[in-house]
Amino acid sequence: MKSLEDLERAFERGLNAWEGGIVRKHAERMGQKAVREIKRRTPIITGNLRRRWRSRVEAGTKDVRIILEDDADYAAPVNNGHRIVDGAGRTVGYKQGKHMLEKGLAAYQEHYMPDDLQAMMDELSGKMKG
Repeated sequence: MKSLEDLERAFERGLNAWEGGIVRKHAERMGQKAVREIKRRTPIITGNLRRRWRSRVEAGTKDVRIILEDDADYAAPVNNGHRIVDGAGRTVGYKQGKHMLEKGLAAYQEHYMPDDLQAMMDELSGKMKG
């Protein structure tokens, strides 16, 4: 780069690439990989809980969010744990949660996230170079 104008043009190209979908595309891939790791840690009785995991990406004005969700009614109690109640409404115990969301995210962050972020930065860097 020879001048501040060159640097400004490079940043403008990078911003256009950001807005053009590079970050969104990589965020969608990251969400899919995270869901895969979460599904691996989700207990199976009927398979319904595992099948219902989804990821989606929401792009704001300054950020991109990856949302991981499971719309099964019992997903939160299985993940977080719950009370065990007898027929009279008394609490007789507690079932520990499986924490599949937290464990799956930790596995994704450990195994895939650094490479995914580097791939996104490499693609953005390539767009900034022109």
